[in-house]
Amino acid sequence: MKKVMAGTMVIVSASLLQAQPAAAKADPIRALKAQFVAGQGVKFKTVQQVRVKGGHGSVTQEIGVIQFGAKGAVASDLTKKMRYDKGFFDDSKKDEREMRKTLEAPGRVIAMPKAAYMQGRWAGEGLPEGKSWVRKRPIPPVPDGIIISVFEPDTVRALIARADSVRGGVVKGSTTSAKMAALSPVFRKQYGPGGKSESGQISKITYAFSLNKEGLVTRLHVTMKMPVPGGTIVDHVADTRLYNWGAKVTVTAPRADQVIDEKDLKR
Repeated sequence: MKKVMAGTMVIVSASLLQAQPAAAKADPIRALKAQFVAGQGVKFKTVQQVRVKGGHGSVTQEIGVIQFGAKGAVASDLTKKMRYDKGFFDDSKKDEREMRKTLEAPGRVIAMPKAAYMQGRWAGEGLPEGKSWVRKRPIPPVPDGIIISVFEPDTVRALIARADSVRGGVVKGSTTSAKMAALSPVFRKQYGPGGKSESGQISKITYAFSLNKEGLVTRLHVTMKMPVPGGTIVDHVADTRLYNWGAKVTVTAPRADQVIDEKDLKR
């Protein structure tokens, strides 16, 4: 995989998912495409945990908005905050422990069609005086921790078609990282074209998402079990809430005088 994401373990019971409004007559694909209007978007909150099976891990929370264009998500503005499980750094030296704890500082990420802007923890260190944002190459305008992008009509269509259960407005199923990489452009960008780990292994993915009466996703729960060298499994568990579909959203870049290009930073 290209990277290891972080988030929080949120256990979603079947009864909670089934409590969502049914969407028996709604067309989820048509409903999603109808949201693709310039200046329109959706708000979200994603919490994801990354934890080595039986060990410590980290939690990342992302809150923000996604802006749509005629073909889908085009921009996003989100705040991110990470924290590590208690005891995560116990086996580290004091100075290393203190350095790693700085990774828990919050940050903000603005994704635009031609660039991504990072502030705080995700901007890194060494920013010159007067600069608070770092401009980097473009990234998908969706939360890192969502794992499965439900803003891609073809992806949603395929997940529904391959689901083990579609009942009461709840879609449940399973797939693999390789199949997701073949299906989803966002997944390929985040995890690589083959969807395989650095050791060449494929992850198992389970998903459940709830649809409202209009056919729009209001909650998404995804688990991904990623094999890593040595026979260890890293569990990724993500819970996402989507709300205020159709809200007016305009994502703008930071002021130019506050931005420095990544290539101009002295490391």
